Amino acid sequence: MDPAYAKTEEAKAVAKVCPAGAIQPDMEATVIEEKVAAVVWATGWKPYDAEKIRPYGFGQYANVTTNMRFERLASVYGPTGGKITRPSDGKEAKNVAFIQCAGSRDHNYLPFCSRVCCLASMKQAAYVRDQYPDSKVTVFYIDLRAMDRYESFLQKTKADENISWIKSKPARIEEDANGNPVVIGENTLTGERYAMPFDLVVLATGMEPHSAQDAKVPSDQASQDEYGFVTGGVLAAGCAAAPTDVASSVQSATAMAMKAIHAAVKRG
Repeated sequence: MDPAYAKTEEAKAVAKVCPAGAIQPDMEATVIEEKVAAVVWATGWKPYDAEKIRPYGFGQYANVTTNMRFERLASVYGPTGGKITRPSDGKEAKNVAFIQCAGSRDHNYLPFCSRVCCLASMKQAAYVRDQYPDSKVTVFYIDLRAMDRYESFLQKTKADENISWIKSKPARIEEDANGNPVVIGENTLTGERYAMPFDLVVLATGMEPHSAQDAKVPSDQASQDEYGFVTGGVLAAGCAAAPTDVASSVQSATAMAMKAIHAAVKRG
């Protein structure tokens, strides 16, 4: 728990209602040393900081959000009970844009593809279409990548006439007098320039491994690539090793667990 939060009355109140007594705001950090036969590095990932993509105005324009925040917005347990609305005024978001590779495949930000963003945006586009039958969704993309066995889902999404696809990496986002984010850029296929207003713009930001900064592997024990993914020296599972989806992370974790058991058996 964040030490500053642990001192608040709210933290103390949360601790009181936990039936298992698992929340202990007064607990102090301790160092525990264990002798083990193998270590699996499974430190996961975090969303790329969209505020670093200054031309897109995240943090400046209320109605520019990220894919992770949108997922929370669409959840029945989220702040709006699953109602997809604009953060600025609570208006129903019926004209929504998704910008793919926001800060990804770009040497100014994240040079690599995060693998899951296209499919996540297709899923979230379906959220909008299911909630508002008269809604319109526009997807700005560099390439569309449906990894593994998800090509059928891509084709199903493309079959929706109210979902438009524009091959383009938008140049910037501005805001009009009504608080609408305006996506500005050029269609790569037609050469046509556009300035399109939306109720809400969702930035599909990529994955950064926690092992890049927050959970670095000791350099004398393991190696990492230039992006922070673990490449050798220790057993690395899931997004500690490469950008991947949930199903592949489960497979990776199973494989690394088996390797760890094998290492333990060999060492006796």
